[in-house]
Amino acid sequence: MADNANEFLDYVRRLDIDQPALCILLGLPRSTLNKWINGTVTQIPQVAVTAIRMLWFMRESDEKLFEKWAIVQDFGVTADYAANDKAQLFLQTIKREPSSPIKKILTK
Repeated sequence: MADNANEFLDYVRRLDIDQPALCILLGLPRSTLNKWINGTVTQIPQVAVTAIRMLWFMRESDEKLFEKWAIVQDFGVTADYAANDKAQLFLQTIKREPSSPIKKILTK
């Protein structure tokens, strides 16, 4: 781990996503994300920095893929569902609504 807090926080600001949704997208407990954002912990794992950079890149370059990823993370299924149209259709047919935090970012 390195002191990656500044880079991590920069991407948090760029994404402009509420903490509950960001926890879902990154697969983190809220307490962990809160410590990173509030500066209680500055030794953020490089994998977390890479993950948030990837989220930002995905959102900037392919909004539809970002939305698919958000739904996949929210439903807690494997990443295969993000790029597979049939799997995405399946998620829609089970008629499970996305959680409130994810719904909020899908309507932005």
